[in-house]
Amino acid sequence: MLPQRKLFYNARVITLDGKQPRANSLLVSDGILEAVGENLTTEGSGCERIDLQNGVVVPGLTDAHVHLQSLGRFLEGLQLNEVTSAEIIARLVRRKAIELPPGEWILGRGWDQTKWPGQGFPADEVLTRAAPDHPVMLTRVDGHAVWVNKAARDRAGYIGSMNLPEGGVVKQECVFIDNAMDLITRVLPGTTDAVLERQIRLGAKTFASRGLTGVHDVWQDERIIRIIKKLVDAGEFPLRCYGLLEYSSEDLLKEYFARGPYLSDRYTIRGVKAFIDGAFGSRGAALLEPYADDPQNRGLLLMPAEELKQLALRCREAGFQLCTHAIGDRGCRVVLNTYAAVIGKAKNHRWRIEHAEMVAQEDLRQFQELRVIPSLQPSHCTSDMPWIADRIGPDRTRFISPLKTFIDLGLKIPGGSDSPIEKGDPLEEFYAAVTRQDHQGWPPGGWHPEEKITPLQALKMFTTWAAYAAFADGRRGRLKRGYQADFTVLDQDITVLTDRRILNTKILMTVVAGETVFTRF
Repeated sequence: MLPQRKLFYNARVITLDGKQPRANSLLVSDGILEAVGENLTTEGSGCERIDLQNGVVVPGLTDAHVHLQSLGRFLEGLQLNEVTSAEIIARLVRRKAIELPPGEWILGRGWDQTKWPGQGFPADEVLTRAAPDHPVMLTRVDGHAVWVNKAARDRAGYIGSMNLPEGGVVKQECVFIDNAMDLITRVLPGTTDAVLERQIRLGAKTFASRGLTGVHDVWQDERIIRIIKKLVDAGEFPLRCYGLLEYSSEDLLKEYFARGPYLSDRYTIRGVKAFIDGAFGSRGAALLEPYADDPQNRGLLLMPAEELKQLALRCREAGFQLCTHAIGDRGCRVVLNTYAAVIGKAKNHRWRIEHAEMVAQEDLRQFQELRVIPSLQPSHCTSDMPWIADRIGPDRTRFISPLKTFIDLGLKIPGGSDSPIEKGDPLEEFYAAVTRQDHQGWPPGGWHPEEKITPLQALKMFTTWAAYAAFADGRRGRLKRGYQADFTVLDQDITVLTDRRILNTKILMTVVAGETVFTRF
């Protein structure tokens, strides 16, 4: 059988290959780049020709930190990211309650009290009055708190005097933070496989439309894994997926630690995701010094350091990459010290700290010495910058999202969005990394501009460095002969832009293994 060949021509190709940084055409054979060059031609018939109409081609964009099924669920539920008060959310909940029969759960995500007048957690009665006959659970934008009404608390059997799980806090009787969320989520009605599949399909389709050819899905359970494998086998999954196992499922860990990583062309499971702390918005990120606006609070450690160490030892012995969520400087230090005790002299572990949003100055060198990968989401910085000084004090804001500092230490930073916490648009993440500004261009010159990075570095975050973080750097992340034919076509060259014009960039085409999975042509 003759190979399937395609010639993509009339393009401005940014290869990220130092030996040939630019080209204008790509020849693909059976999903692999046969040639990258200038004015490529083919002889004979049987080669499809695709005119890219002077579009800008970059290596396939990869989001190195997403929650795939959660994005699909978010898109189907109440979307609260842009809502500016608790009262507006109550109106949305009241409207949804009219549509649903009494007793059915109302779910949503994206609220952020820092956008509200007063910036405080909501009062208990707000949701209870809005939907007295429906249990309501609304997840905070960062995923580290849920806001519930009385009907939901009654379903959970919660009373104010009961003991809370370690690493959990309840505020205002209606906001359950970090491990306290388990009290509510354990009584949610089960989601059928059909609904999970629908949400995974929706999430994957949405990501492809945003120019992504791959994602690192950072919290996968047995059902998500089974459904993605099914879709991949049926040729109905448009992305490449690097999966991280949820550390809390002991049966899942035993199964994969016994048989080793799952490696296939479209889907790989080689990592484990753990949590050490919470997030800044709910004051759950673990800090070395107290919160400036809550002096009795240094945040939460969600698992004991010894438990993390035992997990790390198991990952090392089974050949799995450990990727630990740590946002606060105390959280990062606990993880770094744990890694240092376990990694030893391993040279290619590629273990990661997810977020690494605040790192003490004296701990930066340990990232370099241990070769730990800081996996960052640039828009977390720009989302938090309007209020983070109130949380931690102005003297500590210089430690937030130190992109340039990490790069200057020689570290490769895989870029992500943490979607649906952030939108999951790689162009918005690129913009945040380059400008450190919001979408209106505030503040002038950027927030802590000393940590801005160049457009080329930002592009590497979502291409070559994301590939490195998934052990795929020998076959993805660049456009060169022998690499997989994954690429994204844009309508302008973002490597020469350092302002809001980046946000006006359009995705023209997304190509995975030579196949078009999204197009505007």
